[in-house]
Amino acid sequence: MNFKKIAITLAFGGFAVAAMGQGLAGRVFTYDGTNGTNGLVTYQINGDGAGANVFSGYIAGSVYGQNGVVNASTSNAGFLAQTLINVSTYVYISGNFGGVYTVTGFGTGADTNSYTSNVEVRTNRNLSFTATGFYAPNNASIAYGLSLYQDFPSNGVPIGPTITGTDGGFNGSTVNLNVVNSLPVDGKATLQLSRKLSVTQNAIGGQTYTAAGYIQVGVN
Repeated sequence: MNFKKIAITLAFGGFAVAAMGQGLAGRVFTYDGTNGTNGLVTYQINGDGAGANVFSGYIAGSVYGQNGVVNASTSNAGFLAQTLINVSTYVYISGNFGGVYTVTGFGTGADTNSYTSNVEVRTNRNLSFTATGFYAPNNASIAYGLSLYQDFPSNGVPIGPTITGTDGGFNGSTVNLNVVNSLPVDGKATLQLSRKLSVTQNAIGGQTYTAAGYIQVGVN
């Protein structure tokens, strides 16, 4: 009996050729309340009655101006207490996008199973995942599926539909992740890539066939 082996190697491209950094437990907060950054305001009343003098002034900070005084008079003044919140981009993608099939026996046949790769995603930015560069291996065909689910490990709640395609017909398949509308509060998701193989009688034993493509990541 002849043996034939089909090695399916899926490369992960785009912004995440490998894991994009170490995962965080959650948010990290740093606060700067110094005068040098935020500026300095002064409000002063000198004297009473008709001869009273009112002074209000503002010295800008080195980075932001989060203080100010408005409508200064002998009876009141309003102090601006402004806080800027700068949220830095964080994207972490880690997982295995590759797979290897070993096919024994003879004749034309299709695998009855679909195999999945579950990839961890942590993000505070909207992301898109698009299939590109896929093609049919010699004497074989692969049906793919691309899905997103809430949480990692997945809690089973889908984020949008599963996008499917076969060989080059999979190219352009895109799933989108919206952090405000789709993610749970922990900011985690599962990207799931599935594959199902069929071969023809012409897939001769003692050979290795390769099919590759990229899941392109867009950071929006």
